[in-house]
Amino acid sequence: SMMKIMTWLIGPALCIPLLASPALAADQGADDGQVDDGAPILGTEPVDGEAMALLRRMAERLAQAKGFSVSIRAGYDVVQDSGQKIEFGEERKVLLSRPGGLRVEAEQSVGDRRLIYFDGKTLTVADPDQKVYAQVERTGTVDDAVRYLVRDLQVRVPLALLLSTTLPTDLERRIQSLDYVEQDRLTEVPTAHLAGRTADVDFQLWIAGEGEPLPRRMVITYKHEEGQPQFWAQFSDWNLSPQVSDSQFAFEPPEGAERIPFVVRVAKDDVAGSDKSEPKGGAQ
Repeated sequence: SMMKIMTWLIGPALCIPLLASPALAADQGADDGQVDDGAPILGTEPVDGEAMALLRRMAERLAQAKGFSVSIRAGYDVVQDSGQKIEFGEERKVLLSRPGGLRVEAEQSVGDRRLIYFDGKTLTVADPDQKVYAQVERTGTVDDAVRYLVRDLQVRVPLALLLSTTLPTDLERRIQSLDYVEQDRLTEVPTAHLAGRTADVDFQLWIAGEGEPLPRRMVITYKHEEGQPQFWAQFSDWNLSPQVSDSQFAFEPPEGAERIPFVVRVAKDDVAGSDKSEPKGGAQ
């Protein structure tokens, strides 16, 4: 039988996943007969002040940057009917130039490629292997474009929240618990290992402790989904001052490429005759 389609990873799911819920329970230690192996015991406060300060520094640095580029190696589980989890992978290269420049190049482990271009006026999603692309005029900022992609067009944009200028407030609004786990010295540079919860996901985040406070690794667990699938991402080649030109964000269709329409998800109220011209959830 064919593997189940990864519906939990499509659409808005990954644009809000850096989040949290009640405090993490501490280990029982000697009380339950377990030998202390030196692992840190997490705190009992819902939000650890040091952890939140580190997370806020990271969020503010990304939100205030005029632009950045980063490479992302990621993997995600797809839970089968049998309950078995199968991991698939992808690589992404992201180039961001605020206020209105975004390019994302993605390749899945199966070899499929996807491209996203936004130049402040036109939004394009292309499949170079199938030689097709969809395009819509959409004047605005990167925040507007990503919101429109995820909410209205249902285009999968993993970690879209990291592209937003509202990242700090979005994180603080969603986080329900956050803990400082340890300083991890096995990473390329020492990193602060944080663990948090939101209403929908548990997450772990490793933030560089030297140089810029940027994310180096992330693990997200979808705790309410069947089988509790995970998404993980490894970040590398961060550059907060990339050299960019307008041509890098403008899509030029290759010879023989076919333009196809976006399928916009319309709310029931709109179908029933609402006088609103924009689909609900669109960028304002």
